[in-house]
Amino acid sequence: MGRRGPAPLPSTLKRLHGETRPSRLNDREPLPRRTAPRPPADLDPAAKRIWRRTVREMPAGVITAVDADALACYCEAVVRYRQAASLLARSAPLIRGARSGDLIANPLDRVTRGWADQIRLFARELGLTPSARAGLHMEISPFSASLEDEIGLPPRRRAVAGDG
Repeated sequence: MGRRGPAPLPSTLKRLHGETRPSRLNDREPLPRRTAPRPPADLDPAAKRIWRRTVREMPAGVITAVDADALACYCEAVVRYRQAASLLARSAPLIRGARSGDLIANPLDRVTRGWADQIRLFARELGLTPSARAGLHMEISPFSASLEDEIGLPPRRRAVAGDG
């Protein structure tokens, strides 16, 4: 039988949430290197575009090289969702069943919802949803002069500065 209850949060994430009690933090937790992940060579071109956008928009160190497989699954799920949603948009919500000819719900609706659920789960794990980011607090390094030095310019200012 597996573990019960919600998955434990990494100590880094607990610190970002504001946890300071030593009894709730694991000082011996293995930490991945803060290197940016590289997309797998066999990743679909559309998924690579999603990969680049996701890595570019997240602060440095939030998604690391060790998260590459989960990020690849997320990117592939987004591509599959868009394909299924496009097919569903071109067809009717109800179709004739093969056996009796009665109207039934379009199976593409279930497929689209399945990919949307996969996106939601991976996005939550990777910190890509507003609710996943809501409790995080970025700490500024004592060596940085400002938050912009630490995580970069906000996306709106990156476009103005010619960075993205």
